[in-house]
Parts: sequence; C-alpha cells; structure tokens
Amino acid sequence: MPDHPRLTLLTWNVHSCIGTDRRFDPARVARFLKRVNADIVAIQELGWHHRGQVGFDQFDYLARETGYQVHEALTKKHDRAHYGNAILSRLPLLQKSEHDLRLPYRIPRAALEATFEVEGKPLRVINMHLGLDPWERRDQVSRLLPMLDATPEVATIMMGDTNEWRAEGTALEDLQTRLPRLAAPASFHTRLPRLRYDRIYLSSEIALEDFDAVKVHEARQASDHLPVIARIRLPWKVGQA
Repeated sequence: MPDHPRLTLLTWNVHSCIGTDRRFDPARVARFLKRVNADIVAIQELGWHHRGQVGFDQFDYLARETGYQVHEALTKKHDRAHYGNAILSRLPLLQKSEHDLRLPYRIPRAALEATFEVEGKPLRVINMHLGLDPWERRDQVSRLLPMLDATPEVATIMMGDTNEWRAEGTALEDLQTRLPRLAAPASFHTRLPRLRYDRIYLSSEIALEDFDAVKVHEARQASDHLPVIARIRLPWKVGQA
C-alpha cells in the first residue's frame, strides 16, 4: 500500500561555528549534521564577520564535509564578512529566492525560500532569522505574510531563529495562523535551555509526528543554541505524481 513521504527537519543557529567553549570548530558542526542526516536543514549565523575564522568559507566547508547541497543567503558579503543563512538538502531544488528583512541601523536579516521536489510534488521551505526587538519582528513577519498568502496551496515549512520566547501576543501569532502546526521546544541557552527561540512552523496539511531539542553533549558544546529536530509526514502518497 502506498505510504506518505516522511522527512526529518532540523533548524540550528550555529553561532559562526563557535561553541560555548569559545572554540571555532566547524568540523564539530559537520559531524553532528552527518550523524543526524536530516532531509532538510536550516542554518542561521553561518560564516564569519566579527566571529569565526577570517576568510574561511563555512558554506563551502559544510557542503564538502556533509555531502549536502548548501543553498546560501548572505546578509553580509564584503571584504570583512561572509555571513548569513543556509538551507541544506539533497532533495532536487526547483527554485530559490531571498527575501530581504533588513531594517535601518539594525543587524541585517534575511529569509531564504527554497522549493524542493518530493515525490513529484513541490515543498516550500523558508529559513528565517528575525530581529532582536519586538518591533523588528513585527515588521519582518509582515513582509513574509504576503508570500504565504499568495500561494496558500503550496505545502510549506518555515523554520529558524525567531528571537521570540513568548507564545502569545506577538508578531508570530499571524505567522502561526497561516502555518498552524508548530514545533517549539526550549532551545536557548544550551547551558540551561528555557527560551523557545528556534521554531519549525508547518502548513496545516503537513503532519507533525514528533519534535525535540537535541541535547547531546556535542550539540551543547557546538553553539549557544540547541538544534531543533522534527519528523513530519507529507500529505501526498509515495509515487503519486
């Protein structure tokens, strides 16, 4: 009997591959990603600016070490920085676009949108990293909502570092109206995770089977955020074109 495709998702703010032990160690990040072997990975704070080894291309390194295709969206690219977000996957890429979320005099932010083919059907994945202040997040979410409203029929995953720990009364309520299934375990700070910064949102037709923050020793050391993992089931059947 035909089954529905199941995927493993992971979102992780890797803090430029600098861990809680203050070591720059991209190999540690790569080892963890290979061990989990998620189907789709959203990475935030990848690359160097005021952190990380100058001139070291962390995007290229992860591609070589893990075998993933690394789809990057840089928020800083000049002689003093090569830094931003990435989506990692081995699924066939149908299209990719970047959404500028920067605001004047604030840390540059962006969202990366990638559509993959899964069993002949499109699956949209958005990697976001929102601002530190509530007014920033409200503005940034308001820029993302029209994209969701324009094509509500496309199965969608949005994940990343929201910098929001509250559950209600925030800009993220509008986001959750469009993408009602939510994985949001406590993931920050790795030493004593209490804040639900790192989240995975799913459109209603995608089933969320289970989720958690990964608390193994290597993940706790590798960044100040814990990775968040989720297992999902897509609505169409295997072999259904």
